Amino acid sequence: MRSTARLLSVVCAVLAFHVAHSTCNAQYTYGIDVSNYQSSANWTSLKNAGTMFAFVKATEGVDFVDASFTKHMTNASNAGVYVGPYHFGRINSNTSNPNDAIDEANDFVDAIAPYYQQPGRFLRPVLDVENTPGLSTTAANKAYISEWVRDFIGVVQNRLGMDPIIYCNTSYAATYFTTDLTQYDLWVANYNYSPPAIPPASIDGVWDGWDIWQYTQSGSVSGITGNVDRDVYQGTMDEFLTQFLAVPPTGDFNKDGTVDGNDFLIWQRNFGRTSGVSLATGDANGDKLVNADDLQIWKSGFSGAAAVASVSAVPEPATVTLAIAAGLAVLNFRRRRM
Repeated sequence: MRSTARLLSVVCAVLAFHVAHSTCNAQYTYGIDVSNYQSSANWTSLKNAGTMFAFVKATEGVDFVDASFTKHMTNASNAGVYVGPYHFGRINSNTSNPNDAIDEANDFVDAIAPYYQQPGRFLRPVLDVENTPGLSTTAANKAYISEWVRDFIGVVQNRLGMDPIIYCNTSYAATYFTTDLTQYDLWVANYNYSPPAIPPASIDGVWDGWDIWQYTQSGSVSGITGNVDRDVYQGTMDEFLTQFLAVPPTGDFNKDGTVDGNDFLIWQRNFGRTSGVSLATGDANGDKLVNADDLQIWKSGFSGAAAVASVSAVPEPATVTLAIAAGLAVLNFRRRRM
């Protein structure tokens, strides 16, 4: 009995050490999400304080563009912060209109499309789900919300050629989404835990892992006066960009759709420049420095087509329905985190 107890004690100690070691060594990449409430954000200060990525409110419902959207997108990107737009879905606004989600999605894409026409520091778009249609049962709300989200995603896929990220809190993730929607990346809001702790799987709802975690709505960070939402990605910035960068850099400096010798000449003529650099002058990765890193990007894309998002015209409802069906048939491989 004594030896058994001693063995159990050793096993428990080893397990406790392993859990503590894993928690303490979880690598997080930090970001924020903002709207017009943070209109005076200093993005250079934010980047210097360790803010590596951000999501910015673009639109809400139909015919509403956030007043600070363009300023945030431009200033964040110029400061070296990777940034993506989000749409606040008004799922409760027009339940009698079967095309409500389609209308909102088209309005969203109209506002954000210009950012996806060339490589840059822009992340895939986000659908923010916080409302319910107020139907009589949880099951009815779940069916309505899930179909609304499918319709919205179908438009984004059809017009931008990329999958949006789904943002919601833990309660919504557990209650209002059918399991087919777990093929899309989850950005979950849960304020019951804080980094460096790794939250339990219970925060994921029907998903089997979160991709981005919003851990507070009252965070503090240099560059913003007052509270701000703070977010983390579990992994390195390179891993984050592999998963979320909307349009990868290609080396197509003259933007003719092909990575070829003409682009190399542009890079060569501007090698060593450190200011006033844009994609047209040899800066493939947007770091405002034309150097060997940009040459490697050019080499990787040489003799290939430039990887830019092709934004289609506003689709007709019948076309959207077909696009949704096709989109739901394709499951994206994505890395899950426990």
